[in-house]
Amino acid sequence: MLLKFRGSNQLVDATWLIVISTVVQTVVITVTLVIFVLQFRSQEKAIKEASYQGLMGRYNDFIHSLIEKPELARFLMDDPDGSGSEMDAAVYAHLLVAYGIIEEAYLLYRKHWIDEYTWQQWSAWLKSIAARPELRSIRSRTAGTFDSEFENYVSHLLKSTDESPKPSQKERLHVDSSLSQK
Repeated sequence: MLLKFRGSNQLVDATWLIVISTVVQTVVITVTLVIFVLQFRSQEKAIKEASYQGLMGRYNDFIHSLIEKPELARFLMDDPDGSGSEMDAAVYAHLLVAYGIIEEAYLLYRKHWIDEYTWQQWSAWLKSIAARPELRSIRSRTAGTFDSEFENYVSHLLKSTDESPKPSQKERLHVDSSLSQK
């Protein structure tokens, strides 16, 4: 099909006009899809950041609760007659809450919502808690109530803690005195 433009003696093949309009439409649709994908990724990142901020908010609430009401921890212990000390109850309750918070961080890490560096910070906190004997009690009493992969991670961590050599009191005092000199 040939078209003749007004005031011109040139004839233009209409096939080229159709091809050009199709190419332009394809480019516009492609650009629109790219913009859509970028917006979706931006929203996904915002959701991940909000999840992590929620975790940090819970951590802050946990720290505040250490100060406010340690006597409530007694209900979480196997201490029906109240013979345990308030300090034991508080330690148990707060370790249980910390365990749950670290599990949440682990789940966010597994979903790749927090990076390796950030997870290592949470893992370091878990390792310091793993040194406490109360964590073994929490681990055995709550088996099956937390994410199974997290429980396996903690079991492996506790096993490696058992196998690692403990510094003697003399070594700890040497480290403490060298730190105080700095």
